[in-house]
Order: sequence, then structure tokens, then C-alpha cells
Amino acid sequence: MALTLVKGKELDDRYVIHESIGAGGYGSVWKASDKQLSRDVALKWLLKRPGAVPGDDTARLLSEARKHAGLVHTNIVQVYDVIECEGEHLIVMEYVDGPSLNTILRDFAKKGEVLPLDQASSVLRDVLSGVAFAHDKKIVHRDLSPSNILLTSTGIPKLGDFGIARVLDPQSNLAPSSSVHGGTGNPNYMAPEQHRGEEADASSDLFMVGIIGYLLLTGRHPFAHPSGLFSIPDFIRDENFTPDSPRPLASLTASQQRLFREYAAVVTRLLNRERAGRFASAREAIEVIEDLEPFQECPQCGERIPEHYRFCGFCGSTLEERKDIPVPQPVPVHQAEESADDLVDRGYHLSRLRRWDDAIALYRDAIKKDARNDKAYRNLGFALNRMGRCEEADAALSKGLEVGPDQPSHEASLRHERAYARAELKRYDEALVDVQRALELIPYSTKSRYLRARIRLLRGDRLDAKSDAIEVLRQVPDHLGALRLLDQLGGA
Repeated sequence: MALTLVKGKELDDRYVIHESIGAGGYGSVWKASDKQLSRDVALKWLLKRPGAVPGDDTARLLSEARKHAGLVHTNIVQVYDVIECEGEHLIVMEYVDGPSLNTILRDFAKKGEVLPLDQASSVLRDVLSGVAFAHDKKIVHRDLSPSNILLTSTGIPKLGDFGIARVLDPQSNLAPSSSVHGGTGNPNYMAPEQHRGEEADASSDLFMVGIIGYLLLTGRHPFAHPSGLFSIPDFIRDENFTPDSPRPLASLTASQQRLFREYAAVVTRLLNRERAGRFASAREAIEVIEDLEPFQECPQCGERIPEHYRFCGFCGSTLEERKDIPVPQPVPVHQAEESADDLVDRGYHLSRLRRWDDAIALYRDAIKKDARNDKAYRNLGFALNRMGRCEEADAALSKGLEVGPDQPSHEASLRHERAYARAELKRYDEALVDVQRALELIPYSTKSRYLRARIRLLRGDRLDAKSDAIEVLRQVPDHLGALRLLDQLGGA
């Protein structure tokens, strides 16, 4: 007897069907409630393909679930389980309570409007963050489009539908190859190499993000001709066609127009026809976006603070006028062996230059010399977090807390960074415990209060998140993150 899904039906003695929330040629997605954990979930059910070999469709679904299950990140839809009912298999996934990015863009287009710049840049950065995490896990999505990006009701983007994702060979250098699967995906979002029949790689995902970024900034597809006489794939394949550079609206302020052009430069680079012309990785693109907001380093605690701040939002120290970043010099062979603190200082300067791998190596060397150097653990965790290596950051920061920080500000900083790592890994309850302890140690820390607001937002605690954001703005009236968070929550 074939499986049928209707409202009220219970599957696996656990999941109660509510309604269909998506359907297409691939199958359908249904909203359901998980009775055991008292939460909403989404159930993905693949339709059987005509002429498919028996068991092939099940293998296809299980393959998707395996690839997707290891991707636990704030900006990726999480897979919880696979269940079998009446001979059919379904994937149990995180339920996202908002529309797709495609719906958002379409609604703005109907009104002749584009997304506000801060919202567009925030979504672009979050999408890149999810892509970077997947790439770190050797997963290439290959089918990124606005339809496959869901937003929560508070505006958090989440990548979904890893059905045709490719697991990279860990020994692979990502070199392209000809493949019958090269053209798999949505032809309106494929990279040029996919249209040529080559296998999609991490760089191909970046091209797709470039198209999405262009849509976010302008509301238009970069390869859509205004006449409508030509198809989008035609122009993606046409080596002589280059999309117009995104142009800012005249209504933007001078500083907003400058920011828009810098974001547009990031998108244009993502859209380069040749892989070598794009960013080397999604992580590199994120770093460029982050650098658009000028910052300074607190000389006391090392936190990154917006350039115009006069006081550190974490430890409260008065900030000195920003100076040029000195380039750390190699230590001469004949010089006396460096201490752990010397290694930490050199690693710190390398971190400021975003030479993360070199900095991480120095921090690890410092820990080998002095296993109780809590600053080395904190800086190591910070660098690993910025590289998206949050599991490693969690382990390093936990070890730093075990050795016993010698100052309250050091413990607060370690806990803040561990809270960040755990929030990225969707361990929100644990993250909240850490950030609340950091605030007990340094009650006036706007940095930790803002992080707590973000964690509460991700947990769905809207009122508490709003309260924290308002308190951050009392301390720093132009805090961009808190302003954006309040906008996501519907204002003050």
C-alpha cells in the first residue's frame, strides 16, 4: 500500500502531519510536529522516478541525508533523522518558519523596491558563512539559488536542499573535470563551467552566490536581458557578455553609496567567468566583507571594535588612536628562544593581518611552551572561530577554561568566544550559559550583550533578544548589529 500524507496522520509513532509546505517534480515537504521533543519539523519525501531501478530512489534520499546530516551550522537547515513508513523513507529536518529568499525578492520586485542595503549585505554574509562551513566539510552544494535559501521569521538565512550536493575527495585539489553531472542544477544559477559540462566545485558555488548577491543589491538577475528576448543561460554561456556593475540608488547617503560600491565589488568578483578570478574561498569573501567596516583592536583585551568607538565594548578600556599595523618580523636564528608570551604577541599581530593559519601555529606553539597561558587559548579560539573551525575553537577554549584564567576579564573573553563557537554549531543552550557568565564577570560588555541578543534570537526568545538589543543601543547608539537585530524583530 502506497504511503499517503494527510493532515493529522502520525508517522513512526512520533511525527504528526500538519500541512504541505512545498511540492515539485522531486517530491514534497510537509510540516509536522515532533511529539517527543515538542518542536515543529519538516519532512521531505521524494517521489519515485518513473523507470528507476528498485531501491535507487531510497539510496538517493539516504545519500542526501548523509551529506546533509554533518552540516550543523546556524545558516544551514539541519537534518535530524531519516524514518521509514509504509516502505517509504522520509528525511526529518529543521522547520524554518519563514519564506524563501526567492519569495522575499519577488515581493520587493512587485513593489518596485530593493532590499535595504544593511539587510542585503547581512543576508549575503550569512549565505557565504553557510557555504564556507559546507566547503570546510568537503561538501559542494551545486544548486544554490534564492529558492533553496529559507529565512526564519527573524530573517536568519539557512541553506537547504543538498539533494545534488557533491562530497569532495579529501585528496582532491578541486580541479575541474568533465562530468555527466556538470550541468546538474538550476540553469539560471549555474556557473559557466557547469554549462560547459564540467563538474561543479567550490568555486562554482561562489559564482552562484554572486548571482544571489547581485539580486540582493539590485533586485535584478545579472544575466537577465531587459528585452526578455534572450534566456538567462544564453548570457551565462556567452563569454562576451559581462553584467553591468550594480549601481547604488540615488536615495542612499554618500557613505551608504560608498558601502554599496564596495559590496558590489565583492559580488562582481564572485561573478568572474574564470575560477581563478573569483575568491579563493567563501571564507576569503567573508573577510573582505568584514573589512568594509573599519575597526581597531583594544590594547587591553584584543577585541575588534568599530573604528569610531572611544571605549572598548568588551572590557571598557579607553581606546587609543588607531595606528598602522606593524608587520611582524621573523625571529633571527641566533636570537634567544621566544617565550610563550612572545609567541602570543607575534600571533596577535599576524591575526590583525588575517594571516590566520600562521597565527594559529604560533598560538599552538605558545601552548606547548606554557600549557597555562590562557591568552594563548583565547587567541587561538578567536582565530579558529574566524576560520569557521568552531569545533576546534570549542575544544581549545574549553581547555583554556580548565587551566583556570588568572583574571576575570580573561575568563569572560574565553567564555565569550566559546559562546560564539557553540552558537555557530547550534548549541544555543550551552552558548547562552557561557555568554551569561561572561556578562556576570563584565556586566557592561556591549560585545557580550549583543552576542547574547543574537543567541536569544536564534533560540527564538524574541522578547529577551529585543531587550538585550535595546540595552546595547543605550550604551552604543549607533551599534549596527543591534539596529539590524531590532529591525529583524520588528522595531523597538
